[in-house]
Amino acid sequence: MDTNSPGAGKKTQDAKLLSTPVKSTVPTAASAADKVRVLVADDSRVIRKAINKILSNEFDLVDAEDGETAWERLRKDSSIEVLISDIEMPKLDGYSLICHIRAEENERLRSVPIIVITGADDEQTRERAFACGATDFIIKPIDGVQLLARTRAHAKLDQTTRKLEETATALEEQTAVDPLTQLHSRRYFIQRGVQDLAFAKRHNYDLSIIRVDIDNFRSIYKKHGDQVSDQILIWLAKILVATSRTEDTVARIGGGEFAILAPSSGRMQAAVLCERARTAVSAETFKNDSLTLPMTISLGLSTLGRDPGDTIDELLSLAEQRMTLAKAAGGNRLGVSYQEEAPKPEEAVIEQPDLETALKMLEANERGKLVPFLPDLITRCIPLLEFCNKKLDLGLGFAIESLKDKISDMK
Repeated sequence: MDTNSPGAGKKTQDAKLLSTPVKSTVPTAASAADKVRVLVADDSRVIRKAINKILSNEFDLVDAEDGETAWERLRKDSSIEVLISDIEMPKLDGYSLICHIRAEENERLRSVPIIVITGADDEQTRERAFACGATDFIIKPIDGVQLLARTRAHAKLDQTTRKLEETATALEEQTAVDPLTQLHSRRYFIQRGVQDLAFAKRHNYDLSIIRVDIDNFRSIYKKHGDQVSDQILIWLAKILVATSRTEDTVARIGGGEFAILAPSSGRMQAAVLCERARTAVSAETFKNDSLTLPMTISLGLSTLGRDPGDTIDELLSLAEQRMTLAKAAGGNRLGVSYQEEAPKPEEAVIEQPDLETALKMLEANERGKLVPFLPDLITRCIPLLEFCNKKLDLGLGFAIESLKDKISDMK
């Protein structure tokens, strides 16, 4: 082997990682029709061959030599139920591949279990992989027993989750109320959304849609089971209702998925609502008997007229994409768009800024940090506007009164 050729170092490393015998089990071969399809993405032929030896007797394996090829095969093959991926790959590395998947609009693809296999035994690599949305993490050299057991577990969980989601969706479509949380159902949300959207278009009113997901809910479900997971959903439902306005429609639209329909709300008003909900969840730890769990949520926002989309389904889908990107970026944040980044929680302003500070923040292009405080800031500006209107005869009386009404509705 030419050790100076491109990729030679990684191939040599992979060969060393497999220098010890690969531990494996040999279960009874299943028929091709019964096998779960697993995609293996790794640029090392040696590693792909080793994984094939461990899993091929029980799973139907598909190979990809780089992240880009893996992405295309995932999109085209709906029968793939588990992805095993390396981190260091050409064209599209493992981190980017995971983020592509978790930001995908298609629910089947977005929720596929991802087992990351890498030789990098460091905490930073592990944390970054999990932050992007990895489901599990295995260090080379490959332990065949461990890999087989984890692939079985994630394949079984994925199949169970899909069946539960199909059942939940069928039940939700038959009723206007979610029996667990007592929120509105997906069916009611869509019906009400169609009505509110038509009204907003006819009268040129604002309308926003917010998608909400619990961060790491799949892991919580795996660790604590149905009872605790149900209590978490009920707990979150109460917080969402408490932080929303009377005219907003709050619904549970999937297993751990929520949505809020906010009529007469533009980008700013809806962003304030999102921040209020996000802050409330992170501040109020979930407690159940002796169990205490810190919880966070990720949110996505779309607004009629501000974003592409002319139907409730399109706006809901866009909000879901942005929420998924927020989760892939680490969670506990609001996804607005690719260009408009919401401030990270650790960067948020803690105290209410005064007007002078707010103006300096605008000059410094720190607009995102001001969003939670805008209603209070504009309220404090009203006396000045009224004084200027009176002394300078600006004719703004009606506009100022209208502004007061809108601010009152937002609080």
